[in-house]
Amino acid sequence: MREQEAGSKGAEDVLRDWRGKAADLVIAASAIVHAPVLVPIVAGYGPLNARPARIAGVAAYMVIVAGAVFRGLDQRVRIWAMLGAIYGLAFVGALVLPQGPYIRALPLIPPLLAIGLLGMRAARACTLLSAVLLMLAPLLQSIPGVVQWFGMDPAPVGLSPSQIWWPGAALTADLVVLMVLLERFYGFLQQAFLAERRAAEERAAASSKLQSETEERRRLESEIARTGDDERRRLGHEIHDGICQQLTGALLRCQALELRVQRGTALSAADLDALSSLLGETIHEARGVAQGLYPLEPVPDALAPALRALTRRTQHTSGLACEFRATGDLLVPDPVIAQHLYRITQEALSNAVCHAKAGVITVELSGGDDSLLLQVRDDGVGIPSTVPTGGMGLRTMAFRAQILRGSLAVQPAPGGGTLVTCRVPRLAIPPPENSGGKPSEGTNP
Repeated sequence: MREQEAGSKGAEDVLRDWRGKAADLVIAASAIVHAPVLVPIVAGYGPLNARPARIAGVAAYMVIVAGAVFRGLDQRVRIWAMLGAIYGLAFVGALVLPQGPYIRALPLIPPLLAIGLLGMRAARACTLLSAVLLMLAPLLQSIPGVVQWFGMDPAPVGLSPSQIWWPGAALTADLVVLMVLLERFYGFLQQAFLAERRAAEERAAASSKLQSETEERRRLESEIARTGDDERRRLGHEIHDGICQQLTGALLRCQALELRVQRGTALSAADLDALSSLLGETIHEARGVAQGLYPLEPVPDALAPALRALTRRTQHTSGLACEFRATGDLLVPDPVIAQHLYRITQEALSNAVCHAKAGVITVELSGGDDSLLLQVRDDGVGIPSTVPTGGMGLRTMAFRAQILRGSLAVQPAPGGGTLVTCRVPRLAIPPPENSGGKPSEGTNP
């Protein structure tokens, strides 16, 4: 509703501006076109030869000129002044030359101008006034006081009543029919204009939103790429500082054992046990690094075990109670989808450990007929009143959910804490070729 009101307001502003320009053009054109007619009137020639009639004609023309010159005045005031001058000329002309074609047609002009420059209400008022003038114009000369005031002798009415009323009634009927048609057409144009205006504003808003979403998507893709680079850099440091150092230690131990053999010193089982233990630690750390590079096996049932292992590592490193629950059909044939869900869980756990001040964290993965549901719940301090906009964690989580055609919600958990919910539709997951795996269930501390 508010969008429609805003679109209508914008359209009214455009229409007002157009009417202002049209009024300037019409008033200026009227002043220019009627200038040659003013010369014989001032000189006393033509039908307006009586002094009051000339004064009335000049005054009406000067009103139109004033409207063309003083453009700073309100446009409605200038337009009504011009329409009043036209009606004044029509009234005077009806007294001087009631059967003249121009005088008879002059009352038809104000309603046509009003419908375009002022709107339908003004056009209806002008139509009524013009109809009255058209019907009474032939009878004005029969009013002695009015004609004499303009310095003219009353002319005898030599026409029958039907001859007097018929032309005015015909012109009035034509005017009414024309104004009804114009009103219908005006309403149609106004509705079409408002609809097009709203459509243009909606297209502009959609384009702006699309551009904003595109920029946000690029930022998130860049952030994910940067996160991947940081992860590779971290793994490189772990390999250099851990595995390489342990291999270097094993190499030095082998060289020491080689020197002892060259000197004829006998080697004991304890010497080889130390070397074997060092190599075993190196292999274990290498497996951990490899799991960090890609924690999921490319099999449909790899997600639940990977999340269970992630919660165990989180509990071991943070000291918090971290549980994992899995129910329903959890087969995810597409490893990309499983990878995104794993990273969403990883980020949610990291946020809970670093910011929630929680005692218990629960990760729950459930699969239904239509969707997969991932929930990470903690019993911490809950969501702050003002969430910082600079952090990329929630934004990357939402971006990953959007990639999966799913939704992500972060909200207060029942009973306190925070609940992160990610729902992925089953339509985003290809059906497995072999669904021989069984859904995993259970809870582990």
